[in-house]
Amino acid sequence: MRRRSKTHISARIRALLDRLDGQMSMLGRFGSTAALTAMAVSAGVPLHVQIRTLEGLPVQTLSMVNVAAEIVLIAAPIIFYARDVIAQLTTSRAIMDGMSRRLKISVEQAQAANRAKSAFLANMSHELRTPLNAIMGFSEVMMDQHLGPLDNPRYLAYSGDIHSSGRYLLGIINDILDLSKIEAGKMSLESAEEFPLARALEGSLSICRNLGEKFGVRIESRLPPQDVHLLAVERMIRQILINLVGNAIKFTPAGGCVTIGGEFRPGGGYAVTVQDSGIGMTEAEIHKALTPFGQVENKMTATHNGTGLGLPLAKAMLELHEGTLDIDSAPGRGTCLTLNFPAARVSSGRKVVAA
Repeated sequence: MRRRSKTHISARIRALLDRLDGQMSMLGRFGSTAALTAMAVSAGVPLHVQIRTLEGLPVQTLSMVNVAAEIVLIAAPIIFYARDVIAQLTTSRAIMDGMSRRLKISVEQAQAANRAKSAFLANMSHELRTPLNAIMGFSEVMMDQHLGPLDNPRYLAYSGDIHSSGRYLLGIINDILDLSKIEAGKMSLESAEEFPLARALEGSLSICRNLGEKFGVRIESRLPPQDVHLLAVERMIRQILINLVGNAIKFTPAGGCVTIGGEFRPGGGYAVTVQDSGIGMTEAEIHKALTPFGQVENKMTATHNGTGLGLPLAKAMLELHEGTLDIDSAPGRGTCLTLNFPAARVSSGRKVVAA
């Protein structure tokens, strides 16, 4: 009760001071300085008289004039400076309030634009997949000559090019669709289940080995024990690994090596590392590579196709599983990507999961 009373009193005092400050502001800096100085003199001179009276000393007119002059000389500059500072603070506060309102509006507009972009990409991806599947289906029929041989071998080659291009385009569309779903919060983990992490790694590497052979990059792996299980959507984990290992191969010169390994983390988590001996990246290039459609320009990009979606999509899918992606890289010494899975999604037959 007492605390409530003190709060009420302080609120009234604050309201009174705000009212007084508002009235002073209407007088301007010089007017408010004069008014506050006069108030100081009106309070200081009677106080001087009272003190002299209590001390039994005579009160002289000259002494009261001296006190008033001293108060004016001391108080007036301080009050003027204080009023100037208050005026500047008031102006700055008004500017900051305006900037805050504009920033809030800008953030809301950016969020709305981002939602619209995600919705547009998702809708367009759905619309494109239907005719694209038809193109791939018909080109496959022609390529395999199901309805009879093609007399011109160039037509057969064209059908193969159409089919491979369709598969590449479908992969891009699927990546865009997945990223849009994650950004829109529509990608769920309802189908998550426990599976051996080694199985997902091996399945992903079997796809990437052909790419490694194509570009002359050796792939080495140290698979986790079979009793290490992950609670996740296996399709997403495979896609994450394919994207990361594929990127590592693309940006590693011929004769280089990509190493995949894993180890338990303190607390029960598990980390999968993808280490390459490639060209590496600067901090600015890492930031750009993590941006959707952001591609780092270097001597390797001219020889490889890409959309700049692999790394952002892998990071988004990993974060959807409460995991994190760490990137350690520098020009000339390669890149190490670390996928950190939380303990809540890792299970093992070992009695002690973490030291």
